[in-house]
Formats: sequence, C-alpha cells, structure tokens
Amino acid sequence: MSVLRTLVLILPLLTACAARPLPQATLGLPDAFSLSGEADPGLRWWRNFQDPQMDLLVTRAFSDSPDLRAALWRLEQAGAVARGARSGFWPRLTGNLDHTEQRRSDRGDFDFSGGENEGGSWSGRLAASYEIDLWGRVRGGALAAEAARLAQEDSLQAAALSLASEVAATWLQLREQWGQRDLLAQQLDTNRKTLRVLELRFGGGISAAADVLQQRQLVEQSRQEFDTAKFNIVALKVQLATLLGVNSGELEAMIQPAAGLPALPALPDTGVPARLLLRRPDVQQAQRNLLQGHYLVEQAWAERLPVISLAAIYSGGGPSISDIARDWLLTLTAAAEGVIFDGGQLSSEQQRQEAVEQERWSLYRSAVLDALAEVEQALVQEQAVRVRLEHLRERAALSDLIVERQRRAYSRGTVDFLNVLAATNDQQGLARQLLTARRELIENRVTLYRALSGGIPGEDLPQARPVELELYREGEP
Repeated sequence: MSVLRTLVLILPLLTACAARPLPQATLGLPDAFSLSGEADPGLRWWRNFQDPQMDLLVTRAFSDSPDLRAALWRLEQAGAVARGARSGFWPRLTGNLDHTEQRRSDRGDFDFSGGENEGGSWSGRLAASYEIDLWGRVRGGALAAEAARLAQEDSLQAAALSLASEVAATWLQLREQWGQRDLLAQQLDTNRKTLRVLELRFGGGISAAADVLQQRQLVEQSRQEFDTAKFNIVALKVQLATLLGVNSGELEAMIQPAAGLPALPALPDTGVPARLLLRRPDVQQAQRNLLQGHYLVEQAWAERLPVISLAAIYSGGGPSISDIARDWLLTLTAAAEGVIFDGGQLSSEQQRQEAVEQERWSLYRSAVLDALAEVEQALVQEQAVRVRLEHLRERAALSDLIVERQRRAYSRGTVDFLNVLAATNDQQGLARQLLTARRELIENRVTLYRALSGGIPGEDLPQARPVELELYREGEP
C-alpha cells in the first residue's frame, strides 16, 4: 500500500513538470527558440520594383513550385518528429483483452469438431509506465527535435527567399532580352537601309564593292544577334516556367512582353549588422542546428546513466467478462536499469555528438561571415555597376558623335567606309551593353534584398494540403 500511495503522489507531479513549455536555450545566443522565423509583411521586397507581372510570378511560384512544396512537407515531417519526441513527457498506457475457448476431443484423435466444451475464460490487462527524467534524457531529445523543427522552418523560409530572387532575376533577364530583341530589330533595319543606299551608290559607281560587302556582313551580324535574342527569350521562358511549376502554355497566358526595364528602387537600409544577422533564415537555421547538436550531447550523456521508471499493471479474469472487474490484481513496480559494461559504445556516441556540436558551431560562424560578405559584396557590386554605367553612357554619347562625323566625312570622300562601319558597330554594341548593365544593376538590387531579407511572410507560403496521388502501371502513358 505504501508503494501505491507513493505512486499516486508522484505521478501527477511528474506529469505537471513534463507538460510545461520547452524552455529557451541560450548557449550564449540571444533567445534561440524565440526566433520564430516570422517575417514582417513589409518584406515583400519584389513589390518595390512596381512591376505587377513580377509580383504575379513570385506569388504563383510560392503556390505551385514543387521544390518549395517539398520543403514544406519536410517541415511537416520535422513537426511530427518533434511531437513524437515530446510524448516521452507523459505516461504510456497500454491494454489488452483476451478470450479463450477450450475443447476436449472425445475420439482420441485430432478432430475437435465434436469435442466436449471445457468452457472459456476472459482476461484483461492495463499497464501504465513512466520514465522519471532525472538526467534530462527525454528533455534533451525533445529539445533537440524542436530545434530541428525550427531549423526546417528556417530552411523553408530560405528556400522561399531563394525562389523569389530566382524568379525575379529570371524575369529581369527576360525583360532585358525583349529589349535586346527590339533594339536589334531597330539596328537591323538601320543597317539594311544603309546597305540599300550603298548598293545604289555602287550602281552609280560612287561606292566600292568592298563597302557593300562589309555592310552586308554587318547586316548578317545583326540578323545573327537578333535570332540569338529570340532563342534566349524562349530559353528564359522555359526556365521561368520550371521555377513556377507550370508549363510553357500557362506561362504564356500569364505574362506579356514588357517594354524596357523597371525603375531601380531606393537603396534599402542595411540596419544594425547584429539585428540583420539574427533575422536571416540561413543564420537562424545554422543557430538552431547548433542548438540541436547541444541537446543531442545532453541526451547522449544521459543515455549513460540509469533509467528510473515506474510501472503499474492491473489484470484480472475469469469465466465471465465481468470477472475482470471483480477478480483483479494490481502490480506496482519501481525499477532502475542501466548499462554496466558495453565496451565503450555509449561513451563513443557521446564523443561523436560532441564533435557534431563543434562542427555545427563552425558552420554557424561560417553562416554569419557569409551573411556579412553577401551584403558587402552586393553593395560593392552595385557601386561597380554604377561606375560602369557612367562610363558606358559617356562612351555611347561619344560614339553617336563619331558615327555622325564619320558619315559626313565618308560622304565627302575623305575617309574610307571601314571607319564608318567600325564606328557604327561600336555604337550599336554600346547600346546593347547599356541595356545589359542596367539589368545587372537592377538584378544586383534583387541580390541585396535577398541578403538583407528576414524571410517571407507566412501567409505568402503554401499550405500543407495533401494532393491525391495517381499511380500508373508500367506501360501506361
């Protein structure tokens, strides 16, 4: 009776302790479990470009991208594992009910069909068991699983952020190629008009045959570059459709060719470096992976200590099912079980987990350094592209003057047509380089937004809705 009284007093107390929320772990890091990965709704940075089609494409990618949905279901798996790990805080209750019939043969053989009924019996059993987590084995496993779940949540955020930046960058490249195609069409038309003039001059004996041939070569070069731009457009559409998880026909119905490039948004505020690092999904993921390794070390240390458990078994039985409640037996057990000798297996596992923790600490430091480097490189790259754009604009303005003067000189017969051809080719090439540099400047802003972003608002991410799987037999289309 004293054991029963002790069990009744201890079990509710232990259950109450187990049901408390998971504590925050610091490890010298600020509020590791409080970093929920939630993003400010203002972090929809792609809307800063004031491009409705870009906004539509990014939104569609969040809902239909198969890679992002795979990351979402990995998060669901981690959540299930975390819930399973917390089950160790509660007692385990099992039960069974048996019914047995006995017959005796009246012919001395193995035919029991006509034997005499010896009667039946009922038996029932309820068993409750609970591990007293004195050393923190269960708690360490639950905290490690929760840290893994939060790390997977950050992985989903990082995947969504990467997807948004890839869609935005691909869309900007597509818009540039549309612009290049239009620009090349204008240049091709100009070069053909120049060719017709030269052919007329050649027919009148004014221009040489070499001038006509050189201009024809420039026309063919323009045609080649125009065709290349068209093929680039097709390839970028396929790439964009793959990112969105749709086919090319659906993509064609979603987008329209846009003239030029969107305006460059204002430079974002980089904020306080420490605050920036804490909100980045990849840094948070590395931090939570480190926490998981820390708790796995605690669990491995507790595995080497004895397991103290309480158990209660209620059993009964008889010829009638009601006898289970009348004739019963209650067995109470308090046990301690531990490994006396295992050849160093448990200590080796603890050492392995300690090495994993050190590895994750190095990976966390690497993630912090990479975060700082990405921001600094994006800022440096933006300055470099801006300087290049200034030089290109100055060169383009000078090339316009050079072409005009060379054509005047050629019409007077003071220079060879090769000078005009070289100046024209340089002028047209600089116009295309300017468009590419403008796209690089805007695309670099996408990179900077990604480096500074704290994630994607949760309402923009896909929901865990199972899809109906269709299984095909071999040979079916």
